[in-house]
Amino acid sequence: MARRRMKRKTQRRRSKSGFNLVNALELYVQTDVITRNVMGTNPFTALTGMESMTQKQTDGRGMVTGYITSTGYNPSAASVTLPELAGIGSATVGQGIDTIKANFQANLFPMLIQSIGVRAGFAIGKKLMSKQRSFINNKMLKPLGLKSVVTV
Repeated sequence: MARRRMKRKTQRRRSKSGFNLVNALELYVQTDVITRNVMGTNPFTALTGMESMTQKQTDGRGMVTGYITSTGYNPSAASVTLPELAGIGSATVGQGIDTIKANFQANLFPMLIQSIGVRAGFAIGKKLMSKQRSFINNKMLKPLGLKSVVTV
């Protein structure tokens, strides 16, 4: 007997989901955990090399009268940045690899705990806030036509 031909089910078209802000925030926090424990700085500074430097301001007798804070490229700092690793500016290529190795060995266990904590926190937070996130996505962003651009 011949096989019976079945009607083909029509598939629903799924609308494109937008840029998820919660997932982007989780990615940034995970990146922050890694860069702080391995490179000794935040992700922005690790990428650009622009660090905040503080210098003591003293009077003629050696008494501290204040502090001056400036931002700039400082390859001799305790933190390591990508421009230093690439040898940009006054840094030599690979400068800071020893610091990265030492930081990684010293901070491996705390970094793992922090990373697991961030993942668990976001997973629990997403479950607890699902109704609020759904409200924002469906009742606020959808009428404005922004749901295809950004989601929460």
